[in-house]
Amino acid sequence: MNILFTNAGRRTYLIEYALDLMKQGYGINVFVCDTTTDTAAMFVSADVRNFITPRVSDSEEKYFEVLLQHCLINEIKLIIPLMDFELPVLAKNKTLLENHGIKVWVSDYALILSCLDKKRNVEFCRKNGITLPRTWFQPEDVKYPLVKKKIQGSGSVGLEIYKNKPDYLTFIEGEDMLQQFIAGKEIGMDIFNDYNGNYVHSCFREKLLMRAGETDKAQSFFDSTLEHEAKRISKLTGHVGNLDIDLILTPKGEIYYIDFNPRFGGGYPFTHLSGANYIKYIIEDSLGIQPQIPVFEQRITGMKGISLYIHT
Repeated sequence: MNILFTNAGRRTYLIEYALDLMKQGYGINVFVCDTTTDTAAMFVSADVRNFITPRVSDSEEKYFEVLLQHCLINEIKLIIPLMDFELPVLAKNKTLLENHGIKVWVSDYALILSCLDKKRNVEFCRKNGITLPRTWFQPEDVKYPLVKKKIQGSGSVGLEIYKNKPDYLTFIEGEDMLQQFIAGKEIGMDIFNDYNGNYVHSCFREKLLMRAGETDKAQSFFDSTLEHEAKRISKLTGHVGNLDIDLILTPKGEIYYIDFNPRFGGGYPFTHLSGANYIKYIIEDSLGIQPQIPVFEQRITGMKGISLYIHT
């Protein structure tokens, strides 16, 4: 079976996890695509095959047209998407892909929008009793300290923290939002559902260091209260695959949710290396093997390093 990681970028670890399964005897071939050949994930191994697609931001229609052509030519049967801005396109075309015998692990279009658009996400959370920091979409009657974010932001682009009232607050109505700053531990939560949107597993990590909006150092752990929350959110969303959530846990044990990412995020390696192999579940499911339920085996503290990938 040929599997494809789309817009893989620097997510080399996910490619390595799939290659590990290939070496273990799983009948898979690994493909990667991105918008340029200067992409680290394409050169993890000589066993990785790759192709180029247009940028989603230039034309969603052209992106999908080229992607589908390559999938048909290369007999791709499984797609694991890794970039926010392609998710709506893939969600809208999920049935078409399935009609071609291609399984794409993406949630439905409405849920994708309710995660990627933070204004819609606030409405979704309020409707379903998911606690958020106090939120404003206009810079009036706000309380400091606060955090400014992009409504359509990704990777913490445009995020600013104001501990005190500034002389001048840069704010673009319709593009920016403001949230109450909550002091506490920043926790990453992975909630993994099967292809039908049913809960499979969850794992948690305390973020020790962030870099460019991605988890750089973290410690994984298990917590029964957070597991209960994960199962509740899984049922509310019915998402497909991984849902990467950021939350704040206060010293009083209060939980405030701050971000929902309906894909594998930069914190997944800490889940994976703790024993919860979600990639294996996806591949076993797609091969028609009864997938093994991931298990949290050990608490780990992890730190990302730097590797250099070259092509000539």
